[in-house]
Amino acid sequence: MDIYLRVFAGAIVTESKLLKSSKLQLLNFIQKEGTDAQIKALLLDGSIVALDEQAEEIVNARFEISEAGGKVAKFRKSVASVAAHPIGRAVAGAGLIASGMAPGVTAAKMGIQAGVWALYRVIRAKYDKCTKHCGTFKLNLPKRQFCMAKCKVGKVQGELAAAIKSKNKEEITKKKTALAKAKQTFANYKKSSK
Repeated sequence: MDIYLRVFAGAIVTESKLLKSSKLQLLNFIQKEGTDAQIKALLLDGSIVALDEQAEEIVNARFEISEAGGKVAKFRKSVASVAAHPIGRAVAGAGLIASGMAPGVTAAKMGIQAGVWALYRVIRAKYDKCTKHCGTFKLNLPKRQFCMAKCKVGKVQGELAAAIKSKNKEEITKKKTALAKAKQTFANYKKSSK
């Protein structure tokens, strides 16, 4: 069960202009009844359908190349970043504890996890100029992801220039492939930010 997919679909239904009764039916379907493939079909086509195994494969493939698939991936990164950020973790944890949804979650556990996240970001910033440049402790929201993608293009261009200077053909080929991938990622973020 892809929780991010369900939260994303639920947010879309909640923000829609449907009647309250229709929203409740759809939210119940998203939360309890629908498979991941059925929820993807709902996001793609706006309808609830029964799917056999072959139809599920088709829906999954369509979803991965659709705009909705990209939005869910960005949503997943943003939520994971907020959940990993010490302040985001504290707010989310306090909300879960207050609502009774997180029995066994203690402030000590959340503090340890937040400390691990902070340590990871500090180490990464020491060895990765893009992490430092785009904000060591910033939430991984679309603005930071765009900055990271742009920085990575510059970083790989520098590595390619060094490979060309050293005349290492194998390394040049690897860096050209990496540069093409970094440029494509940056173009995707640029396109989605408009």
